[in-house]
Amino acid sequence: MKCVVFRLLGLAVAAASWSVPVFAQAPVPRQAAPLGAIVANKGGEELRFVKDEAWRPAEVRQDLVGGDTLRTNMIGNLGILFSDQTQIRVGPRSTLVLNDIASGDRPTSVELPAGNVWARAARGGTGVVVKTPAAAATIRGTDWSLSVDGSKTSLVVIEGVVDLTNPQGSVTVRQGEAAVATIGSAPTKIILVKRKEREQMLLHLTLRDAFTWMPATPLQGAALRREKARIEALAPTSRSAEDRLTLAEVSLGRETRDMSAALLREAEAGRLTPAQRARADLVAATLAARERRWSDAARLFKRAEAGLSGRRRVTAAYGGYIAASLADPRRVLPEPKIQSGDGYSALLKAFLTGFTSNLEDAAKVAEAAERLHPNDTLLGSFGAQVSYALDRRDAMRERVEKLSRLDPDDPLVLLTRSMLKGDVDSDLDGALADLQRAAALAPGDAQVWNAIGLIQSARDAQRESEAAFRRAIEVDPDSPVAYANLAITLLDQSRVDEVAVLIDKALAVDPAFYVAYTAKGRLLLQRGDSAKAIEYFLAGTAANPSYANGVLAAAIGYYMDGQVDLAEQQLDAADRLDPSDPVTSVARTAIAIDMRKADDAIENARESIRRFRNRGGYYAPLAHTKAGGSYMSEAYRLIGLDAWARYYGDRVFDPFTSTGYFDQANARSLPSLLETVPDLKNDPAAFDLQAFNLIVQGLLYDPLAVAGRAGRIDLLRRPFLDTEVSGGVVARDGRAGWQSGVTVQGFSNLPYPTSFVVSANAVRAPDPLTREWDVGQNGSFFVGSAPSSADRFLMFGSFSRLDPRFVLANGGGTARLRNEVLNGQVGLGWSHTFSDRNVVNVAVTAASGATRQGSLSAFELAPFPGVPVSFPALASMRDRQRLDVATASVNHTVGVGDVSLRYGVEGQVGRATATSLSQQFILDPPVEGDPAFARTRSSFRSGRVYADALWRPSDRFEAEAGLFGTLLRAPEEAVSVRAGPDQERTVRGLGPRLGLAVSPWEGQWLRAVYRQDVEQASAFTLSPVTTIGIAPNLLPASLGGRMSTAALRWDAEWSKRFFTAVEYQRQTAGDLGILIPNLQTTLAIDKARIDRVTATANLWLGGGVGVFATVGAADSEITRGLATGLPVPFIPERFARAGVTFVHPSRLKLTVAETVVSRRRGDLAGTRIDDFASTDASLTWETPDRRLQMGVAVYNIFDEKAERSSGLLGSGRTVTATATARF
Repeated sequence: MKCVVFRLLGLAVAAASWSVPVFAQAPVPRQAAPLGAIVANKGGEELRFVKDEAWRPAEVRQDLVGGDTLRTNMIGNLGILFSDQTQIRVGPRSTLVLNDIASGDRPTSVELPAGNVWARAARGGTGVVVKTPAAAATIRGTDWSLSVDGSKTSLVVIEGVVDLTNPQGSVTVRQGEAAVATIGSAPTKIILVKRKEREQMLLHLTLRDAFTWMPATPLQGAALRREKARIEALAPTSRSAEDRLTLAEVSLGRETRDMSAALLREAEAGRLTPAQRARADLVAATLAARERRWSDAARLFKRAEAGLSGRRRVTAAYGGYIAASLADPRRVLPEPKIQSGDGYSALLKAFLTGFTSNLEDAAKVAEAAERLHPNDTLLGSFGAQVSYALDRRDAMRERVEKLSRLDPDDPLVLLTRSMLKGDVDSDLDGALADLQRAAALAPGDAQVWNAIGLIQSARDAQRESEAAFRRAIEVDPDSPVAYANLAITLLDQSRVDEVAVLIDKALAVDPAFYVAYTAKGRLLLQRGDSAKAIEYFLAGTAANPSYANGVLAAAIGYYMDGQVDLAEQQLDAADRLDPSDPVTSVARTAIAIDMRKADDAIENARESIRRFRNRGGYYAPLAHTKAGGSYMSEAYRLIGLDAWARYYGDRVFDPFTSTGYFDQANARSLPSLLETVPDLKNDPAAFDLQAFNLIVQGLLYDPLAVAGRAGRIDLLRRPFLDTEVSGGVVARDGRAGWQSGVTVQGFSNLPYPTSFVVSANAVRAPDPLTREWDVGQNGSFFVGSAPSSADRFLMFGSFSRLDPRFVLANGGGTARLRNEVLNGQVGLGWSHTFSDRNVVNVAVTAASGATRQGSLSAFELAPFPGVPVSFPALASMRDRQRLDVATASVNHTVGVGDVSLRYGVEGQVGRATATSLSQQFILDPPVEGDPAFARTRSSFRSGRVYADALWRPSDRFEAEAGLFGTLLRAPEEAVSVRAGPDQERTVRGLGPRLGLAVSPWEGQWLRAVYRQDVEQASAFTLSPVTTIGIAPNLLPASLGGRMSTAALRWDAEWSKRFFTAVEYQRQTAGDLGILIPNLQTTLAIDKARIDRVTATANLWLGGGVGVFATVGAADSEITRGLATGLPVPFIPERFARAGVTFVHPSRLKLTVAETVVSRRRGDLAGTRIDDFASTDASLTWETPDRRLQMGVAVYNIFDEKAERSSGLLGSGRTVTATATARF
């Protein structure tokens, strides 16, 4: 049922989107097969087709063929994606000639007569040859930059190997090195002491974003807010023409565009002076520019300029220049020389420098201007955001602190400060508070709403994130950013049918927008077209090579397409771009687990947690590294280190996240008190009922996790239909049986995201007691759907049938027994999210269980006392018992600060029926005795209310407290082993649950728990199963049975190689019914006490080897009723289990373990039964394509004979061999 989903965390930058503008024209069809296509431009770039002398605009999506020539002007920049997946970024003042694309052993060949390029080629390809006037660069791998300045050629190798050659010599340049060649001189190598890949990637600003920095009013900060408030306080009829015009000016960027346009119309309806008319034109021009009506904007700016002065005139001059440039990118216009006399014109100069040159130069201009104008908040905000884009955190922090002192209520300052808090300091709550304040002050600022969406996404508040992005689109429908971000948010929820329209809109607004390319790739990948998805991922990273999450998306696309080496290349590139991003390490962990590279999985999982915590703030506590911690659990579990895996699963548990429940369910997969010897009937990896409840609770938060790929991991969900068919042999005591199974599971995006799994299994195994058989069948289904971010639905059902048959000695005769057990359950669940950390879960289930017991005994009947004559006879007995239970559960989980409160109500109604028919027959002479028939029927009802609060104020402390109230009314014989006829018993219970956890130092975790429980007819519940990760040892209590548990646990991670755990539990339980192993009868115990302590050690040796060992001791006593003072049967006083697991990338997994149990009692008379030692081994292997899995397991290898209960021997050597085919 496990499904691994990798969630791409990166979205577009909120306030400074370094994307490209749009100059969309229809691409020209080409006759020849294309070598590649243009995926991004900046403005004014030109293309000359082969055999054509004319130059034409270089349009996005234009196919390119051999012989084409591209050139850029002083501000131009091109992104090109070749058909062999080589990405090239062409810088300003560059010329690039395309010669040939890679084919066979022939490499891609281009010429660079002048300018500079950055490129990334696929590992393992034929390479790229770049010819320059001074030398030819033969690139054998993968990331590099090349520049040509007259007779000089310069090369920087970021990754891979490049040979730089000319007639005078050659030099081999490797990662971290550079080389220079000039005409007539041999190339020479330079060692780079420190390189920054971003500097080689030719980054720039988008020209359209300039208008967000160009207000239509000279008012700023508090003065602007006071004037706006003064005018808004006036009645509309009392406002002068100046008031109405001023209100229109100050509304730009703070109110919606529709509101600003309406205010402008009101102002224009009155009589305006020429100066006021020019100001109105400036407002109209700004609105036109924000709506991408470039020609209208250029005309209005030009008309307004002559009538304006000061900052307004600077805005008109630069606005006209920018709008005209966007209207006709091939037209080179002189930059305005007008000055405002303050920091404003310097800001615009810095912005244009970022567009025409790069961000480094923009930062230098801004820094110089800030020294002259230190109190200009607009200029300071721009400088801070450029520092943010260049990852200069100290410089950004210094500016933000100063801005906060100057004007802490300026929406732009709040936005900029939120970027520092959210992305640098990981203070997500603080960032959100700033943004919400900014949104209240400037509800029409799309950048603020987009930033809120990003922060809410980082907080896993997907519903709030979606709403914020939709609001950003409503505020600014002409920006591609929110469309792309909303698309990625919906793709995280597999809502692909809603995404296509959003991506098309984003690309229609900006055909070269890199985040939209990435979103398009994800859409295609999640629709199942991985090859096409990779093209879009690479187009996105060619458009913006510094977009680390786009590079990470390409890695995921490659891996899901089966191209592992290329996926690793992209992961390496993502790490170079952002070496602190934990998501890259999470992706590496998932891939390593899938590839069975256990050591890599653990190392990368630990690295992901380190990176999460190094981000500080929200992510500093281990509990907030949910993705990393969950994968850490999976990595350790891969090599059998279950206790270590449990530690991380418990530490990162979050009641609002599905993976926490799944991790705790896996932690429950250990033998119970009474099941310490592994065999076919007690697989240590089998789930118990508590695990089932945890799984269902997790599925209500992520119902799509019901299905996962067979034998592999999909990092992003995509449609699939997988079938597994298995069959095998079970051999024991010289006889052979069989087992078989089939599982079908799948996922579909349409009409709503829906997953399903259906499975059926059957077994016929030799019974260890007699020459009879264990026969069983079971089946189950789960269906989950998530049609929206608010609602999730789950449907499940299961059926099982066990039909063991055996023969036992019965006095002087024999008895042939049959005990058929049938169980079935169906359930429906609904989960609804009201808001972040505010979820209600509802479930109804119906369960039915029945047993059919039959026996036929042969014996000698003596009809009269003292008469020596006896007669051969048969005795027949048939009993049937049935229990039907319906359960309804409602749970509300809400988080307030550091507290998560789970409370709810559950009710059960049920009916129990029992029938019995017995009869005797004398065979000679034939006499049929009178049948004896009996029937009983009873009903019961119960209810439970509960409240449980988990408080986690820090990573060092955790507390949980709950109160569970139970009311049960049922017949006495249904409730207690001390049954009285025709009596009804009422059970009332008020059970507290208390838990405390402390971490006195890193890697040490101490927990203490006390709780009381009352057994219900159905074990299904939506209430908390564990208390700070600890659940009571399972005991077979009867309906209404009470149990109290006190537990202590100490988990200790001594190093990355060694881990220990010690746990003690003291349990007092009443009304127990202990099943006799291998028989379908129970021993009734009124009340008992059990003390159990275990010590576990896990050792990661490396090389894919994990060593595990557990030793334990138990002391038990029956404290009331029959056998008072004796130990509880079948609980060993001493036990131990140790073993080793080896996992290899060839997809081989071997586990060998030794289990020892001693000092057990086999009945209520206190009869001691044999000590037992069992050596067990299992081996599985999969073919490289994972279509076939073979497995062999041997239990009790040395065929040791020992009692499982008094007088009944357990299983001898048992061998299973299975084969599983996947389709």
